[in-house]
Amino acid sequence: MDRHTKKKIKSISSETLNGKHYSRNDFARSIMNYPAMMVPSVQEPIIEKLSEALDNDVSLMDPFMGASNTLVTGMKYGMNVFGQDINPLSILLSQVKMSYYQSDELFDAEKRIIGDINSNVSEAVEVSFVNIDKWFIKEIQIELSRIYRAIRKEPDLRIRKFFWIALAETIRLTSNDRTSTFKMHMRPIEEINSRQVSALKTFISVSRKNIKNIGDYISVLAQKGYINNGKYIKNADIVWGDTNVEIRTDKLFNLLVTSPPYGDNQTTVTYGQFSYLPLQWIPIEDIDKTIEIDYLKTTQSIDNKSLGGTIKESINDIEERVFKKSKTLKVFVAQFKNDEQKKAEKVTRFINDLDNSIDKMLPKMKKGSFLVWTIGNRNVNKQVVQNDLILKELFNSKGVALFTDLERDILSKRMPGRNNFSNMMSKEKILIFKKTN
Repeated sequence: MDRHTKKKIKSISSETLNGKHYSRNDFARSIMNYPAMMVPSVQEPIIEKLSEALDNDVSLMDPFMGASNTLVTGMKYGMNVFGQDINPLSILLSQVKMSYYQSDELFDAEKRIIGDINSNVSEAVEVSFVNIDKWFIKEIQIELSRIYRAIRKEPDLRIRKFFWIALAETIRLTSNDRTSTFKMHMRPIEEINSRQVSALKTFISVSRKNIKNIGDYISVLAQKGYINNGKYIKNADIVWGDTNVEIRTDKLFNLLVTSPPYGDNQTTVTYGQFSYLPLQWIPIEDIDKTIEIDYLKTTQSIDNKSLGGTIKESINDIEERVFKKSKTLKVFVAQFKNDEQKKAEKVTRFINDLDNSIDKMLPKMKKGSFLVWTIGNRNVNKQVVQNDLILKELFNSKGVALFTDLERDILSKRMPGRNNFSNMMSKEKILIFKKTN
């Protein structure tokens, strides 16, 4: 059976793995332009073939769910799905994607919200934070505040969540932050002064696009018989949580599909910085009251709490422990001295947190379960961090062997460009492990 499954996975074409035929509208993907999103059409054939090996009785987990495209793909196949992330914006976006909406109720709500905005002449700005005037011109602050007040009036939390996501994307598009990078960088003053942008017009455009996309997605689920009495027929659970601390569910799973960060968020994909401005305008009580981090304290708060972002113990203690598990990491770090060694220490801290996170995941996985990891290598100090080999060594140290692997070109996954610390590689490995005990 395992040999047959491996053969089917290895038969997946390179064109499919490279995302050549994917649609940006595929299964609610375009509801928000979240950083480094997984491409559903790349994951789908792998999930499909592993589902067959599991007799089509699948409970799927993604402990670093991000934009939750893995969970969306799982729902297309009628799976129980569970996702967790440390970023509150990921939680809100995933809650929306996992919810059932009727297009008519969303159009009705949009009409009410726009009507309220147009009748509201107040110029009060509803939020205040450090450097708000740097990131938003006054006219945009006023318009965003009118949208904010109108959404807050909506009595149905589920509806509010949907339009908070539309507001989040509006904020991304109308702020003074450049959209070409996930790190916060102010546009040139000349460009800010010459821009002709309206938060209200952008919000209407984004809302209507999102209503269409969520409607198309739910139609597919309904056609497959996965919607009954206005809800998804299986479990679709979203929780806020730090995977480095715990997986916040008592349930067990037989399929894990995820793509972790490729390094600490401060130097790879700055999910927290990307989310900082939108989260200023969205009430925490409308996301999840159990969130335990002060994510609005600084632009770095979420990234500092993510893998490799917090200094909890001495680097010597970490190295002693993690080098025993990964000779590849030990060899990588040993080649550097002085200032370069400090940068290499960040890699070690990240790998240590990743290793600890795996220890939190494995008890949630049933015997015979598959764990699919999409991971990329990266450059640090002009040397390649072989994340794929390191990950294999970490799993091997826990008695979990590699089942099979694949490689894909990164053609469509939006990633950061070069910076002073690292730049991403052009390929990703898809490593599939199997838990046999």
